[in-house]
Amino acid sequence: MRWSFPVGRLFGIPIRIHYTFILLLLFIWYVESTMLGPRAGFQAVSFWVLIFLCVLLHEFGHSLVAKSYGLTIASILLLPIGGVSQIVELPREPAREVAITIAGPIVNFLLAGLLLIVGEIIDPSLRFSTISLEGGNLIVNLFWANALLGLFNIVPAYPMDGGRILRGMIAMRKDYSEATRLAADVGKLLAIGFIVIGFFYNWWLILIGIFVFSGASSEAEAAALSSSLSEIPVRNLMITDYRTISPNEPFTAVVEKSLHTFQNDFPVVSDGRFVGILTRSSVIEALHHRMHESKVGDIARSSFPTIQPDEMAADALSRMRTSRVTVAPVEKDGTLLGIITIEKLLEASDIFPKGKSLKDGSQK
Repeated sequence: MRWSFPVGRLFGIPIRIHYTFILLLLFIWYVESTMLGPRAGFQAVSFWVLIFLCVLLHEFGHSLVAKSYGLTIASILLLPIGGVSQIVELPREPAREVAITIAGPIVNFLLAGLLLIVGEIIDPSLRFSTISLEGGNLIVNLFWANALLGLFNIVPAYPMDGGRILRGMIAMRKDYSEATRLAADVGKLLAIGFIVIGFFYNWWLILIGIFVFSGASSEAEAAALSSSLSEIPVRNLMITDYRTISPNEPFTAVVEKSLHTFQNDFPVVSDGRFVGILTRSSVIEALHHRMHESKVGDIARSSFPTIQPDEMAADALSRMRTSRVTVAPVEKDGTLLGIITIEKLLEASDIFPKGKSLKDGSQK
């Protein structure tokens, strides 16, 4: 992901940190150091690092259960507002989605229980009855941090964990797209509540409310899009009339071609095989770096998904978005039949809702 950097790998899962997370720690250090001195600044930053370690364990709860179902975890990303397990594609089985989702909050509740036991063993006089996140005992503070993280995450505000659990439970009785829409509507209402309450109590709730509302809207749109393409085979949308380029062509020749066509991305084909993609953004970037003497093969992207003609358009769209490509080859038994573009898939979802008009037709 852009604006993030890798920090390691655990259980085969890459861990990344967003640059804004570092800015958050610097901000916390600056505020605490200015008010209470450098030592207080260091302690505050250390405490937040421990909280985000708990957030990381929360995300591993999601990821390890997902891996047990054979799903691929692209990475775990830590952001200032929490963590994200970037699962390539969530299962459509509601029970599995609920199991993956609920594993995160369970980790926080288990950590809270462990901290309670450790605290009682170390110092029986510790008071866990009063909510505390600042000052006082570190074990008590971490206990409440995990208890609150677990409780907050099961609030049914989609796309938070509680909202996904709600979506999974609704999907056991209704269509998946309808379940997403209903869970997103609940999430939007709660998001508005967070924003309103945040104006009076805590500005963090405003940020969380904005995040939840935006996430619920985008997830509902994605579910509706997937539903509209779920019954259309790729062969009915693939493009067979397109211009190709050779990996040995000079880059300047491609620039000339791009001026005489509406085609944004050029398939790179060698001996009838799809070997790469040259996107318009790659052309612009190459021009910016004055790579005029380069060959197409030096600039083109060589990693891309291969789409089957009988694959449903919704699955093709999901794989292309995950791979971050705008065009992909449609092949069968090693033979290139055509290409499919993100633009064509999105166009089909607008023109043919619910996937009915092109279900048995063909793309001209």
